[in-house]
Amino acid sequence: MERLPSVEDLAGTYNTPAYANPMDAVEDYRQYQREWATTTLGSHAISTRMELPRGRIRSWEDGSRPDVVNGIETAREHGWLECEADSDTFAALNRLVAGVFSGGSISASTFEPSYSAPDDRVDGQLRADLDTLGVGSRIALSNSGNVEEIRPESDASVLGRVLVALGAPAGEKAGVVERLPSYLYRHADSTQREFARVYVANRATDRRDRNFMQIREERSDRYLDSVAVLLRSTMDVEVWRGDRTIRFRKAGMEAIGLVCLQR
Repeated sequence: MERLPSVEDLAGTYNTPAYANPMDAVEDYRQYQREWATTTLGSHAISTRMELPRGRIRSWEDGSRPDVVNGIETAREHGWLECEADSDTFAALNRLVAGVFSGGSISASTFEPSYSAPDDRVDGQLRADLDTLGVGSRIALSNSGNVEEIRPESDASVLGRVLVALGAPAGEKAGVVERLPSYLYRHADSTQREFARVYVANRATDRRDRNFMQIREERSDRYLDSVAVLLRSTMDVEVWRGDRTIRFRKAGMEAIGLVCLQR
């Protein structure tokens, strides 16, 4: 089973103006640390040998590191990179990715993830997952100022980038995101069930007049089709696609570890 996310995928979330490929910035810095950091040569001599601007070498000599290197090291220290699929860390990351798709967002500018919690159960799971990942949680007001959101207490930007590396969208979702993250289809059924559980807990409402639950979203048909396929495979019940809606029998809730929602 593949280990996710990769260093390369995380690096790809960074903008490195001097490099078309962010990993080239990582490799240059690593080469500097490996071969030149302890040398007695000056910055001019090193820049000549590395064929890099002298100013860049000077900044590294002064202790600066490329943002992409800082991000990779932070993620590595937390154990967020190349996780085992059956690890608690990957399970928490998977649920947080599901939360972005169904009840949260990631800032396109800062990469900080934010989550709304429709009930105490979702709130408790979000906080537990953020604790598992070593960042803790805090409450902040949304940009509109009228909704409380759960956000990481520390290393929020790097965590958000890790979620994006796994396939979570940053910025606007409606009309842009066409499908669920691809790793879901390469991982065990338990990963898919956990994703579905978070999604349903965030989005499904109880149609009390009928024996089914409903998800309503202003998303593309292709996206809603991908959600419906996930629910069919994890719930083992009939799932219907309507106009901007997905409906399924309440009996499917138990298969993903939920009781019938009352909201």
